[in-house]
Formats: sequence, C-alpha cells, structure tokens
Amino acid sequence: MPFKRSPMRYAHIMGYTSVTYQDDGNCIISVGYDGDFRIWNGIGDDDPPTVCVGEHVWAALQYGDRVLVATDLNTVQAYKYPSLDKDGIEFRFTAFVTCMAKNKRFIAAGSEDATIKVLSVDDGEQFELENLEGPVLSMDASKQDLLAASIGDGKLHIWDMKTKELKKTIQDLPKVKSFERVVHFSSPTFEPKKGNLLAYPNGKEVILLNTTSWDVVKKFVNPKLSTTLTVCRFSPMGDYLAAGSESGDICIWDCETGKQVEGDKPYDANPITKLVWNPKNNGELALSDGNGQVGTVTDIFVEGGEDDADGADIVAMAEKENDDEDDDAFDDLFNAHLKPDERDSENDASGDDEGNENCIELEKLKSQVMGPTQKSDGAMSDAGFDDDDRGTVRSERLAVAKSYPQQHPFQPSSTPNSLEHCYLVYNHVGIVRRHATDKENSIEVEFHDSQQHHGIHLNNFLNHTMAGLSETVLAMACPNEDGNPSKIVCINQAAFGKREWTYTMPGCEEIIAVTASDKIVVVATDSRLLRVYTARGTQREVIAVAGPIVALAAYGDHFLVAYHSAPANEDQHISLMIVTCVNFKLRCREVRVPLTAGSEMQWVGYSDRGSPAVYDTAGMLSIYHATSNLWLPIYNAEYLQTKGASDHLFIIKVSESTQHVQLVLCRGSKYPLTTPKPIPMEVKFALPMCDLESEKECLEDDLVRSLYLKVNDADKLMKETAVKLFALACKNECEQRAKELVETIASSHLIPLVIKYASKIRRYHLADSLAPLLPTFQEQQEVQEEKMEQESVRENAAIVNELQHINLEAITKKDTTPKIKPLPVGTKKPTNPFRKSTAAATDGISSPASSSGHTGANSSNPLDHLTGKAIGFSASRSSSSPSVGSKLTSSTVDTTGGQDENRPQNSGGGTSTPGMKFLPWFELNRDDLQRKHLEADEQQLIKIGMREFKAQQPKGASSGAASSPADGGSAKRKLDESDAPESGVSKLAKFGFVKSG
Repeated sequence: MPFKRSPMRYAHIMGYTSVTYQDDGNCIISVGYDGDFRIWNGIGDDDPPTVCVGEHVWAALQYGDRVLVATDLNTVQAYKYPSLDKDGIEFRFTAFVTCMAKNKRFIAAGSEDATIKVLSVDDGEQFELENLEGPVLSMDASKQDLLAASIGDGKLHIWDMKTKELKKTIQDLPKVKSFERVVHFSSPTFEPKKGNLLAYPNGKEVILLNTTSWDVVKKFVNPKLSTTLTVCRFSPMGDYLAAGSESGDICIWDCETGKQVEGDKPYDANPITKLVWNPKNNGELALSDGNGQVGTVTDIFVEGGEDDADGADIVAMAEKENDDEDDDAFDDLFNAHLKPDERDSENDASGDDEGNENCIELEKLKSQVMGPTQKSDGAMSDAGFDDDDRGTVRSERLAVAKSYPQQHPFQPSSTPNSLEHCYLVYNHVGIVRRHATDKENSIEVEFHDSQQHHGIHLNNFLNHTMAGLSETVLAMACPNEDGNPSKIVCINQAAFGKREWTYTMPGCEEIIAVTASDKIVVVATDSRLLRVYTARGTQREVIAVAGPIVALAAYGDHFLVAYHSAPANEDQHISLMIVTCVNFKLRCREVRVPLTAGSEMQWVGYSDRGSPAVYDTAGMLSIYHATSNLWLPIYNAEYLQTKGASDHLFIIKVSESTQHVQLVLCRGSKYPLTTPKPIPMEVKFALPMCDLESEKECLEDDLVRSLYLKVNDADKLMKETAVKLFALACKNECEQRAKELVETIASSHLIPLVIKYASKIRRYHLADSLAPLLPTFQEQQEVQEEKMEQESVRENAAIVNELQHINLEAITKKDTTPKIKPLPVGTKKPTNPFRKSTAAATDGISSPASSSGHTGANSSNPLDHLTGKAIGFSASRSSSSPSVGSKLTSSTVDTTGGQDENRPQNSGGGTSTPGMKFLPWFELNRDDLQRKHLEADEQQLIKIGMREFKAQQPKGASSGAASSPADGGSAKRKLDESDAPESGVSKLAKFGFVKSG
C-alpha cells in the first residue's frame, strides 16, 4: 500500500519555513519567515497556538521542557516549553542562525556568518568551528559525537566534537552565497541507531557513506524524478530514508533492500526545505516548503498484502465492508485515482465507470480543482493524446503552481528596524541612528561635516522607523501604530524661523518609504501613491505608481521610484521612474533595472554627479547613462579581495567624478554594526573589461570611462587616452585599427593631434587618410550644436516672447499719473572744494523755492506750495545758458533738469527743448510721426523717432543731459579761462590749518 500525502496547508508567509516534531511526537512545531512560532496538534489543526518571537525565524529545536529558537536577532533564544517564557540565550552570532543540531552531549548551531558554535551539555564549554567559506545550510549530529554540516561553498564537513578535529570534507555540492537564496540544502543525516552511516543528497541521488572508512556504501536513485533533491532524513530506527526534491516530490527508500516506496504525487510544486520523522516511528513524517506551507506523509511502513499494524485501519476496513455497493464503487474510483500503478487491474470495470454519470462529474471537478487526474490522463490517451502531451499538461500545471515572493519595500542605506540600535540612514551626508531599548527611544543625527551642521538628538515620541537625510533636510516617517496615523516630519537646517513641518497621511495610508534632497521630500505610501513636498513644506504633487513600490532616492530636483512592474518569478522585475521636478513641471522617464539573475535590489541612489545607480544582492553595482539610456556595470563585490563568502558590502556613496565607491565591508553579516562605528573604505570603479592586465585593455577601460562616465576633466582624459591608443596601434603596425579608433570617437578636436603624431612618426599615408575626416566631423558637430540650440530655443520660446512683450509694453505704455521721485539715500551730490566760486551759481534756477512764485495760484500741481527738497526735486546746478534757465519754471522742470513728462507742453511738433528726454518727446510727437509714416509698425516708428530726436538735439546737449545729476553722470566740469591750474601740493594745502599765536 503506497504512502499518503496530506495537502500542503498555509502556515506562514512565503519564504523559508522549518518544521520539527515535539520530542514525544504528539505535536508539530513550525517556524517561518513571518516570525511566528506555531504548535500544531496534527496537520488538521485549524487554530494552532501562535506566538510571534521575532521578525524572521529560521530554525527551532525542542527537547524536554525547553525549545531553542533562532531569530533574526543573531541569537539562539531559549524558551520554556510550551509556555514560551524566555529562558536565556544559548548562542550569539554576528549574523542570523540558520540551523541547529543536538545529541545527548552536544548542541550545535550554524550561522550565516560562516561559523559554527558547539555547546557541551555536560560541562557548559562552548567552542567555535571557524574558517568556513560560506553560510551554514544544514547540520546533523550523530550518536558517535560527529557533526556534519553543509556549507554554502559547496562542501560538506564532518568534525569530531570531542576532539574538535575535522574528519572529512566532501566537495562538488551546489554553491550558494546567502542562506536566503538557497534551494539545495544538501542536508546531511546520520543513521540514528548506531551513527555509522551518513547520507546526503547530491543531484538526483542520495549517497550513503560509511563513517569509519568514508567509502560509498550505496546510492539511492529515483528514475522518475525530474528535479534535484534538496533534503534527506533517516527514520527513527534507521530502516527508511526519505528525501525531498525541488519540485515538491517525496522519495522514500527501504535501506535494507534499496526498494523505493511508492506514494502520492505532490499537490504543489514548491521546493522542500525541511523533512522530519515522527519520533513515535509510526510511519509519519512532516515537511515544509519554500512557500510557507506544511504537510505530512503517512502510512509509509504499511505494505500491501500484509496485516495492518494499526487497529484503526482494521476498524476502517470493517466500516468499509458495511457500505453499500455504490459507495464501494466510489471508493474504488478514488483509490484508482490515488494509485496510478494499479490502473491496469481496473480495466475490467472501465465500462461501468463510463456509464456512471456521477463518476464523470467527479473527474471533471477534480480536473478543474487539482489539475488533470490520472483517469482523465487515461481518457486523453484513449482519445489520441500521447505521453508527451500529458507531460506538457503536467509542466504547465507545475509552472502555475510555483510562486515567488516579491521584494518588500526597504530604505536604502539603512539597517533592519528590529535591531535595538539601527541605522535609519547612513549616507554621504551623515548618520541617523535609532535607539529603541527599554530605557531609551530616541533618534541621533550625526553629520560628517560638523562645521556645516551640528548634531541632533531627538526623543522618538512618534516612533519613527524611516528617515531621509540631505545637506539641508532631515525627513522622518512613522507607520500606523496603536490607532495613530502615519506621519511625515521634516526639519530644514537651512531655514530661518520655524524649521520643522509635518503632515499626516489621510485615511489609512501608511508610509512605506521616504527620501529627501535639498529641494524636495518624497513619501511613498502603501496605496501606491507618491506625495511630493518642497523642502520648506509645500505640497506639490500626488502621483500614482503602476506597481508595488520598493524604494525611493532623491537628488536636487530629481527623485527615483523603484517599483515592481511584473510578478516575480526566478527574477525580480523592477522598473525605475526617474522624475525631474522643475517649478511645477514634472518630467518622467521609466527604465528597467538590470538585476543579476535570482537577486534582489539592495541599494538605489544617485552618484555625486546625479546619475542613478543600483546595487543588488549578488554584488553588482550599475550606473545609468541618461544620454544613451543604458546601464553600465561599474563594480562587482567579487573584485574585493578581502571579502569573504559571508561578507557583504554596505554602499554609502558613489562618486562618479573620482571613480570611487565608498562602502562598509560587513564581516559575516549584511549590515554594519552601530557600536563601534564602522570605518568606511573606498574602492575604485572596476568595469568588467576583458584582459585588464595588458596596456591596451587598460587604456580602453580609461577611454570608456571618459566617454560614458562623468569623470573630472573627461574631455582631456579622452584625448590623452585616444592618442595613447592611437600610438599603440601604430606601434603594433595596426594602422587600420588606429584609423577605426579615430572614426569611432568622431571628435574634430582629436583629428589634428593624431595627424600631427602620424606625421611625426612618418606614417604619412595614415595622416593623409585622416585629413578628410576633419571637415566631416566639424560639420557633424555643427549639426549637433544646431539641434541642441533649436531644442533650447524651442523650450524657451514662450518665455522669450513673453519677455519681449513686457519690454515693448513698458516702452510704449502711456503713464499719466504724476510721479513723485524722492531722492535715494546717499545720492546727494557732494560739493567740490576745488571749484572756483562764480556768479553763475546764482543765475538761472538756484532752487525750486525761488521760482515757485512764477507759477502763482493758477498752477495745476497741488504740491507747488512745497519746497523742492520736501518733495524730492533736485535743482539744476547750472544751465547751458541763462536764457534757457530764465524761461523754465519749477513747474516745467523735473528731477533731471528737463521737461516734466506729466504736463502738457506748448512746444510744436518736431521741436525739442534742450534737456528733454526721448520718451517724453516721443509721446508728444507720436501722432505727427504716425501721420508721416503710415506703413511703419510700432518698432519701426520708435526707430524713426529716435533718429529725428537725435537730429534735433543741439551739439553738446545730449552729453550735457547725460551728465545731469539725476542720471548719476560724473562728467567733469570744464575749467574757465580764468581758472589757473593748481598743483597737487596747493590743493592739499587748502585742507590744512595754521596754528594761531
């Protein structure tokens, strides 16, 4: 009788899930990626007790009245079982613990940081097994105190825990860099009774070794298996061996005979992450998969044709005999569906099944819910479908069943909030730390340049969990907690007055990401909305995003939005919105993010020159070239020689100008420690060019950098590198390659240099062939410049037209309101102590007050009774002639000494009073000019009036007007004939004094 599989049921969220049995075998314990610890009273338990013990839980081990739980806090926490009261900490690591193993004398735990710690139960001694080259994936301990562990570097190590000696190393296993990405655990398992056998999966077979000689004893293979095996486990008595595959298949072998136990096919095609046998040895095992589901396999030890070992099976058979014939027929049909190998024995009853309509409907229902059944497969075969068609249907069903989780939102340059001391932001500007302990809940801001901003220490009353930091803005956000809505709080360091502003998210929106620059602040919510604010707190735009948001980044007027553009499969499909904010105008460009196969986005941001950059979990850093709309790989974590297999890089800054990446090397963990403060290091951009050991390839690398990256002095570097490559090609007798290089670069500034060099080394034929390229490149450059100029003119056409309209309106607009122009402070003209006193100072207009009597009571100016100084008029110091000064009155003289533009004039057309400006003259003579020049427009009329105005001015009048005090003129006074020139000594002598007596 084949074994039976229960349908896999939901236990935890999608992600790594582990399962184990209570030591008495009565309950199943499961832990998962959601941080929950669940106790199942059988697989059919609909309401298992659940306790959240962390953000993520990776492994659990129960024995006696204790249970050990490995969480993301990098510790192995002990709890009382089943009350789950804390009972101390067994191990501490620098990364999360991935697996645990135990026998009667030792407890071992392996971590992502490539270390294994072993604790002696007898004396409490603890020691480490170090110098591993990858994360620990799975472990098992034997009765003989041997410890076997599979490592991410593709090796299986076996130690003697008594002597701490490495006994054996097995290679050629699947390699993986991170435990979160592992599918093939290669889990070792010792034979439980004596411990003299060790089994481990490799590919599609399970290899059995002798622990004394380390010879291969046997290999178990399933010929029907289509995918590789991931885990394996011995039964409690060591007589059976079970293994799980990448597609969810369970393979069970009898260790003595090597015969495979047949059983049910999987319902879901998810990789098996853990297998564990029931300690009761009742033919039951529990399993978990990578989709957060758990299930069981039963009836493994019951064989067909033998008496049932369980009394419950006898009772079931007795009840089955009491059923009517129709029920027997139904059971036979269901068993036929479950046992495809016995389908031939039921051919005699096939005619009855075809005549039964209920059976047909049942098969249809099963086909709709569970996919094509074996019965329907037989019908398809009878109808003419061959085995290949059925294989196609099966593969389509597996493809639909397999699912992959999408990457969750994250803050670039931050560490997990579950840590008591974490980084909310660690970038090139400063560090924002969050301290969340029982005694303190605060936020500490430290700037790298303490001369620009001082540090900040805030009480975290709102429980902020996200932050963005720029040169002038600190933005903090908190989620929805305890009925309090999500808020954004910003502090502008460059503002004066009130520097802090805040906004509350409407409804039930929750902030999932925030970023800030010196000009904008952007907030992303779980409603797939982007809320854009200015740095001073003005709401700008609310933008909808076409997918789940992953991360944000900002730089000046630009910001990036990374979001899922498609459901995830083996890869994450993430797109990037590059948005530019200029005034209240937005411009967006959308590009796909080039993530490494099977990796996730770990960091996104801008370089110091404003180019978007992305770093993934596989260690690839890429930068976006906007002009070409392409991504360029600029660095790979594998190039860092000091990096270990379990080390990770924490990106701080990408400097495109200096070609360096500032980062923190995290030893054995993903994130840097808060205490002590990590020391950043700089690594140079390393483009994945071929054969960088030779001179030619190094020069080609420099040429690509100068052409595509915004390096310092890029044009100079390009010319120097191109000339060196040109010279190297000429040296190697590759003239065609030299010419091709010049034609590819297509720079008109490079042609004269290479022609001069070619002539110098007597490559006259090459120089002659390069000469015709110069006018071609110059013409191309001119065309490109014209295109750029046309685009610039097209963008600014509206602004230019508006400015022209404003200027023209300011020139031609008539203003009839009287203007009172007070003197600006400090514009009083200083007196000249060297000027000779003459009677001319009393001639003409000495002051507006002395001439106010000429206007009398008939003056239309209501301010004539005031003095000139009171209303801000300045008197003319001298006039060009006494006759002109005697004719003008204060009512007709403005601040410039000319004619008042606000009063009607009696002068005829075409006449110009000396000292009059062009605008008043043009307004007086506009009608006459229009009658004389009927076809002229406004601009032409102004030009004509200017010519006539200049022609009517007497010689020297324009220069005298230009030097008037109102115009701020500084023309020197001409000496009279009677003025004798004075020496410098005599001039200075006037400022001296003679002491009397």
